[in-house]
Amino acid sequence: MSQLSPFADAVQKVLEVVMFENWLRFYFITEQPDEPEKLFLTVPEQGMKRMRELYPHLSPLAEELNGREIDFDTSRTAVCTYVLTALEGRTIRRDMASTVFDSATFQTEMQLFNTWVQAHEAQLDKNFLDFGAWRSLFAQWRASDPVKELAAQLNAPSIQKIEDSDTVQ
Repeated sequence: MSQLSPFADAVQKVLEVVMFENWLRFYFITEQPDEPEKLFLTVPEQGMKRMRELYPHLSPLAEELNGREIDFDTSRTAVCTYVLTALEGRTIRRDMASTVFDSATFQTEMQLFNTWVQAHEAQLDKNFLDFGAWRSLFAQWRASDPVKELAAQLNAPSIQKIEDSDTVQ
């Protein structure tokens, strides 16, 4: 496999954060009996411990959200803040996050991920799957010919095939 360009690598890393936050909400969202109209992210301590062991680079996001009321704005803010504080200038080039967030490539990858979650919701909901399983299942689905065709129709090439450049696709 060819090495990813800095842009493609950044897209993958930011997408992983989005996927992790989505996975957290999928399995750990709860209602409080005294506030049924509000949703909270509630990860048991054993789950937090396991995340720290398996996903130490992502567990700070879980720690930040655990016990908090969760809605679209909270999720979006948490993901953006995490990308800017934990990734940018560390594992992706400084000032790369805004390029990624604004890119058609990232928007397409997000659209594909959301499609995957919706299409597989019953399967994902049947049994608890750890985040590694989500990543693996999504990668397998993403690599299938019909999904590659869908990505092409959405006008975004597969991340692995982006030429070694920093231009936004």
